[in-house]
Amino acid sequence: MFKSISTWLKLLVILAGVYLLSQVTPIYLPVIVSVILAFILNPLVTFLSQRRLWPTRQLFGRSLAVFIAFILSAIIAAIVMTFILVPFISEFNTLVNNLPSLMKKIQKMTMDIQNQANFIALAGYLPNIVDQTMSSIGSFSIDLAKKIVNSIFGLASSIIELVIVPVLTYYFLKDWQIIKENIVFLFSQRTRDKARNIIEEMGIVVSGYIRGQFVVSFIVGFFVFCGMYGFGVEYPLVLGLLAGITEAIPIIGPIIGAVPAILLAYTVAPFLALKVAVFYFLVQQFENHIIVPNVMGQAIDLHPITVILSLLIGGQLFGITGMVLAVPVSAILKVLLKHLWITEER
Repeated sequence: MFKSISTWLKLLVILAGVYLLSQVTPIYLPVIVSVILAFILNPLVTFLSQRRLWPTRQLFGRSLAVFIAFILSAIIAAIVMTFILVPFISEFNTLVNNLPSLMKKIQKMTMDIQNQANFIALAGYLPNIVDQTMSSIGSFSIDLAKKIVNSIFGLASSIIELVIVPVLTYYFLKDWQIIKENIVFLFSQRTRDKARNIIEEMGIVVSGYIRGQFVVSFIVGFFVFCGMYGFGVEYPLVLGLLAGITEAIPIIGPIIGAVPAILLAYTVAPFLALKVAVFYFLVQQFENHIIVPNVMGQAIDLHPITVILSLLIGGQLFGITGMVLAVPVSAILKVLLKHLWITEER
């Protein structure tokens, strides 16, 4: 356990600071987005800062590297807005407008299945079961998609956040070493090396998770878009982006992302819905056994039970945001426990 009272006092101060931050929730989103962007851009900034300017042969420097990374990011964002987000918004609005007619079609097809059922008992319960199940999961999935889209574009609607996010990202990228050393300086001389190691390990864990999750989401979203387009299912861009976004929620995210696609395929033909379900299952297996082990590596080394409990706690406390942040937060807590508890015990 902790060997000194001062360590406990510092821990209490940190917990008090966390509590105070919990009372000012509006700052969470800009800070979280800034940290995520900083972790995503950090490899590019590090690479550029080690290059030399021609013909002076001087190093780029961290500030210039961050500026160039911002310019490249703005160009990529403009391309994404033009070729992906604008068509996505149009396609999503069409889906929302057509949702009532789609649900009526599902109910009608359910009644047709009831009429064709050979078992009287099954025929009696089938409509209610299918109607309730599909209505629930359909409404949940669409509501989730709406919340995600509103969250994404709600950020862009806030002038303050549009200013704060790039500014915070800039300083996180430019002065991370300074920020880290200032945090380390709060500890006693005897424990600074250990504190520095803990912060560095937490940074490795979080950055590995964020970049890995970004790559996994992109690959899965692209596969789903291609698959739905190939099957002829409507709104493939919406389904692809939804699949990529829900990948951020471990375990249950892929299921949530698959439900709208299966429902849309069901409105065309039940057999097509079966093919789409099998396709999502195969994509999930490919992700779990090939993509994740190679992309994520050992960045997050958590037992499935820990992940599930983290999701339940995060979802109960903070909803969807809590579920998304549950795994990296659990990984950070694991690092802290390893260094501050288990190591001390030994």
